[in-house]
Amino acid sequence: MERMHARRSGTVATATRQLRMLAGAARQVLHSGRAGDTAVVLAYHDVVDGPASGLSVSLHQLNAHLGLLGRLGFRVVALDEMVAAWEHATSTGASLGRLAAITFDDALVGVHHHALDVLQAHRAPATIFAVSGCLGTEPPWWPGSARTMTKRELVEAAARPGITVASHTHSHPSLPSLNEAQLQRELTDSRGELEDLLGRLVETVAYPYGHHNAVVRAATAAAGYRAGFTFLNGRLTGREDRYRLPRLTMVAATAQWRVGLQLCRTAASWPDHQAGEVLEGGPA
Repeated sequence: MERMHARRSGTVATATRQLRMLAGAARQVLHSGRAGDTAVVLAYHDVVDGPASGLSVSLHQLNAHLGLLGRLGFRVVALDEMVAAWEHATSTGASLGRLAAITFDDALVGVHHHALDVLQAHRAPATIFAVSGCLGTEPPWWPGSARTMTKRELVEAAARPGITVASHTHSHPSLPSLNEAQLQRELTDSRGELEDLLGRLVETVAYPYGHHNAVVRAATAAAGYRAGFTFLNGRLTGREDRYRLPRLTMVAATAQWRVGLQLCRTAASWPDHQAGEVLEGGPA
């Protein structure tokens, strides 16, 4: 028993040393300027109080990720502030600095129950991408997942300091599969419903499944959105199409060392996240 305890203690100590070494290396990369002039958007789904699986993360993981952002010198800002900084960088060539934004897709109830207090403890703003026509339901696009927030819970979440709500469409379809009228309804109805519910402007959208093409991007612009976000990993530099901005997807299997690695990678090291079309199975 003592030997087993010693082995476990040694494993924890080794993992801790590895994380410290990673953090030190990451600081050097960021301070060197190779990654420090770009920004990142982290994409989450549900948050659970216990072991996580699939697209969820645990409360412990979220807390650890937020702590790591701080140790690596990132400043967590609201997504709208991130978009404004991106627009400024696009027009002036200015640096985006070490900005990070936190997002949650689907408005799942675990975000309301578990994530909000952790975000507040870290003073970290966040954006919830809500499916306006599926509040308070078991999401049909994710069988077996927790339910989404009710309208009341979404209003409560939006009342927290630093929490904003954006669009994840009206019913979460794969947008490239829709005709023009259906696509317009998904984008405009969601925006209008959320603005009516919350009394705030809704200026950004996250594409369901990350699926998009030129028609979807044009419809997003026509619907009045300021920016559209995908699921293709990458960093923001100010040179992207505003309607295919990348995010870093966080899931249960994303180990802490890998989060650190993703936060330290330069923009050029990621595969092309400006693919013209992304359908089921990846970029076309």
